[in-house]
Amino acid sequence: MLLFLAACTNANTTPPEAAPPADSESANVTLVLWQSWSGTDSQVISPLVNEYNNQNPQGRVLVQAISMSTLDDEFRTQATRGSGPHMIMMPSSWVGELASADLFLPLDEFISPAERNTLLPVTLGSGQIRNTEGKTTLYGLPISFDTLALFYNQANIETAPEDTDDLLRLARGLSDPDDEPPRWGWAMDLSIDETIGYLHAFGGQVFDENGEVVLANAGSDGAEQWLEWLMALNDDPQLFVRLDSSIQVERHVKNNQVVMSFGWAHELAAYRQLWGGQMGIAPLPVLSETNQAPQPYVQSTLLAVNQGISETERNAAMAFLRYMISEEVQEVLLEHEIQPARQDLRLSGDEPHLIAARIFRAQAEQSQPILNGRERDLIWRELQLMQRQAVTKSINPADAVLNADQRLRDQLESDNP
Repeated sequence: MLLFLAACTNANTTPPEAAPPADSESANVTLVLWQSWSGTDSQVISPLVNEYNNQNPQGRVLVQAISMSTLDDEFRTQATRGSGPHMIMMPSSWVGELASADLFLPLDEFISPAERNTLLPVTLGSGQIRNTEGKTTLYGLPISFDTLALFYNQANIETAPEDTDDLLRLARGLSDPDDEPPRWGWAMDLSIDETIGYLHAFGGQVFDENGEVVLANAGSDGAEQWLEWLMALNDDPQLFVRLDSSIQVERHVKNNQVVMSFGWAHELAAYRQLWGGQMGIAPLPVLSETNQAPQPYVQSTLLAVNQGISETERNAAMAFLRYMISEEVQEVLLEHEIQPARQDLRLSGDEPHLIAARIFRAQAEQSQPILNGRERDLIWRELQLMQRQAVTKSINPADAVLNADQRLRDQLESDNP
């Protein structure tokens, strides 16, 4: 459930025209960074950039806030005609489409293996794109990440469920759908982004290690079992786990009618405000049927560099990228409950932000990067259709998997003849 996400995506709606990349080799460089963080997150990025500018008066960074709703299109438009910002801070799910238009500078030769090794592998993977020959290229450097965890109200649950059998037992026992208003032990929207981790826990696969579609081959049994599991959850009257229920789930959570829900790291402050010191957080429960942990998506915030800038600007941009993954900056993100991409930060301690950070890091370490290739929307659409057809019983799970596999093959082959 992307709870309260709209509150995190407001910024200026009309981006200013950024200056074209300079050709001058002057020692003094000013770089423009477009970013869409808002609210308390925007209040974190500005002081960090100010500190960088104080330390680097000859290579300053000017931050411009752009609405998330227009950031992608505005960058594409301006960068295509040779202008635009020198750098962009964006969700990792965008990187493939923009990189395929040759708008980003490949970063492999500039970010050393030692520097890459400081980052959580799943966040680094979220900034990499694999071509048709299997070669991966780094186009975005991760500074933070977002993934799912189980949020629960400790006023009702002393210990978080470790597996899905415990989750269902607790949820059903705590639910009272006939009460006014109804009370739910577990509420969740059956969206792809919140349930895909359990596809892999069932042994399902969409693609193999070579990027070939295997949904109806090696991944068929697991995919069918996953769809059957989702059907059972959707039909369970003691759970509010439904298809297309994000608005209702959000309302129930806000009204404190829910004891447990899956939530994203960026929702941490909202759940803490709701439940206060009674807020509990835990990794997603292990799937009881297979004793396998789910592998939810990880969305990273990436810094990418405009392909069209000069060598002097490029060198200045790399200095800023390194600053943003430094221990100093990553510690600041951590203190503000923005989950840092750096994997070597110490998270020991009893402070609430450290407890939460340990959970999210542990979850990220067994998770997968969110879809980030240029075919992302196509793949997402077909997985949603497969899920919907099965959960609504339009067709049986086996046929839903087979049809989705064939549609993916046909469309991906037509896009990559």
